Amino acid sequence: MIQINLKDGMMINAILTGITGIGLALFSELASQYLMPGIPAWLILGLGIALVVFAADVGIIAQWKTQSRSLVGFVFAADLLWVVGVPAVLIFLPSAFTLLGMVAALAVTAVVAGFALIEWEGLKCLRAA
Repeated sequence: MIQINLKDGMMINAILTGITGIGLALFSELASQYLMPGIPAWLILGLGIALVVFAADVGIIAQWKTQSRSLVGFVFAADLLWVVGVPAVLIFLPSAFTLLGMVAALAVTAVVAGFALIEWEGLKCLRAA
């Protein structure tokens, strides 16, 4: 079993979230056409930009503030919101997504759930310290 510490887990989270955000921002028209035709491209662009900003925050927290329970808790809460929110959107707005879009959204959500678990374990260690 691979063990990932909190700092490394958050850095990987930041990198992958940043890549996802840049991809959505740069290719919002394509994402709208092939993944989420029921969602306007400007909304996908906004999501991409928000993900880049979030990734920068996570990267900063990972580099300098991993001992801050409140900041790590913020990242954990945001990731948990994603893990709960994306399936809810897929359930309530299934016609907004193509099959490929649903698969992609669930795959990203599974990865985010893994980051949330790493952050949860890190928070438990911070509480114990």
